[in-house]
Amino acid sequence: AIFSTHDLPCICFNAEDDVLWRNLLWTRFWEKPIWILPIHCSLPVGHWVLCTISFHSRQLFLFDSLAEQNPWR
Repeated sequence: AIFSTHDLPCICFNAEDDVLWRNLLWTRFWEKPIWILPIHCSLPVGHWVLCTISFHSRQLFLFDSLAEQNPWR
């Protein structure tokens, strides 16, 4: 399942459940073994990172081309 960057701000700003459900229902994300989640990081400079979520292996994979040597917490 690929999530839209439109849905994340809706969650952050406490959108109603029916609004979120209407936007996400068509993806059937709950049936997908891997989720792809683009994340916009505004600090220190605005750039995008990509997170893939694997439910079978219970792992998160994060790609940040501007990351330092230290991993994210």
